[in-house]
Amino acid sequence: MNTIKPTIVVFGCTGAVGSEVMRQLNNQGYIVRGVLRNPDREYPIKLNKQCTNVSYISADLKSKSQLKHACKKADILFLLTGTSPDQVENEVNIINMAIETGITRIVKLSAPVIPSDIKVEVSNWHREIEERLAKSSIDYCCLRPHSFMQNWERNTFTIRRFGKIFGAMGNASRNYIDCRDIAEIAVHYLISNRALHKKSVILSGPEAITNYDMAERLSFVTNSKIEYINISSEEFYHTLTTRAKLPKWLARHIVELDELAINVTEPTTDTVEKILNRKPRIMNTYLQESRHLYTKKPIWGFWNK
Repeated sequence: MNTIKPTIVVFGCTGAVGSEVMRQLNNQGYIVRGVLRNPDREYPIKLNKQCTNVSYISADLKSKSQLKHACKKADILFLLTGTSPDQVENEVNIINMAIETGITRIVKLSAPVIPSDIKVEVSNWHREIEERLAKSSIDYCCLRPHSFMQNWERNTFTIRRFGKIFGAMGNASRNYIDCRDIAEIAVHYLISNRALHKKSVILSGPEAITNYDMAERLSFVTNSKIEYINISSEEFYHTLTTRAKLPKWLARHIVELDELAINVTEPTTDTVEKILNRKPRIMNTYLQESRHLYTKKPIWGFWNK
């Protein structure tokens, strides 16, 4: 007897993790619906005559009616929205509509639990969202990854232009996991034949790495001198807000993550192998594949400043 495959809705389908979730579900023949916040956004998987199981819908995350259309006639939902001060409201809206439309499973990309005496504002947002899930009757799983390898792409400007990495974490190490591994784990739980039992899963990569070590690795892979410049938290925040022009909440988040690495020892081994029964991707592989993003573009006259 044929088994009908579920329809899976993917929020955050254009991001590093969400687009890979889309790709993997598509490769396995699942009916997958990507949700776009902007109707003009480029599709992560191009539509053509051979790609008949992928579709897209645009939705304002604050619109009940548009979210209802996005979740209509679906079975499972991958929950990931852009990190922002609106994240709690947006994801709670999605959860509420998933309940209303009869979705039976949610896999949410969350964040690690932080000790109560350490402030990481974004992690607190995720806890609020998880609390809403816990009060529901939906079968769900919260994935709690450490830092993404791909988050290093935030540093490409200063690396390419000046050969420098700026931060405030000193000699502390941070654990990194490849977004493709996170996506594969998400798919593992999205399509699992077993109930998820409202579980939370810590996701860690193969090693913890200092910024000094990252500078050496980037120097090698780009064949150019790249150095890490450690500055105070206050100076780092000022640099992010005045020179990088980041929103204050995002600058605070980046600084808080550096302070977290100093105050809480991060894992030095992975959880990927236990879940997927294979070794995790390693940082040096990611750097080799992405070396073009970090290759220096000197600005003559400013290079040595």
